[in-house]
Amino acid sequence: MEELNLSEVGIAHCSKCNTAILQENIFCQECGFPENGTEKDVAQFHARNVMKKNEHMDADKKIKSARNVLYVIAGITILAGLFYFFRDQDIAILVTNVILGIIYLVLGSWTSKRPLIAILLGLFLYLTTIIIAAIVDPATIVRGIIFKILIIAYLGKGVYSASSIKK
Repeated sequence: MEELNLSEVGIAHCSKCNTAILQENIFCQECGFPENGTEKDVAQFHARNVMKKNEHMDADKKIKSARNVLYVIAGITILAGLFYFFRDQDIAILVTNVILGIIYLVLGSWTSKRPLIAILLGLFLYLTTIIIAAIVDPATIVRGIIFKILIIAYLGKGVYSASSIKK
């Protein structure tokens, strides 16, 4: 049987991703590289890739900030549980805060694998604890309001950044 020469059929390979493409195609169907495009097309392709990389790096920084916020919330929650336990001798507060702290730690570590879900769950958990505390004692809404706003803002930026990139 006679071997088929790909160049005779009009098939080439993309120099960027090595995908087979028809020689008359300007752009690679897989990666979008302008294999048969002009120098301007090639320059635009590289410029878009650099912009995407910069956006990705910026999003990674915001996700890392959100991860750190989850770790800080975990630490503060556990320390608050210890403080209230020693002050009021209430084991329920200690157990509740330690469990919440562990959940925040797990969510923080989970951001490296599933950032959007982990940060979103952390945000919902934080908002839920604020709402429950406000139901029990309405005065807690205004206590530490700036701290609460900053945490919500950092987690919100993390959610936005994690949703903008695909990991």
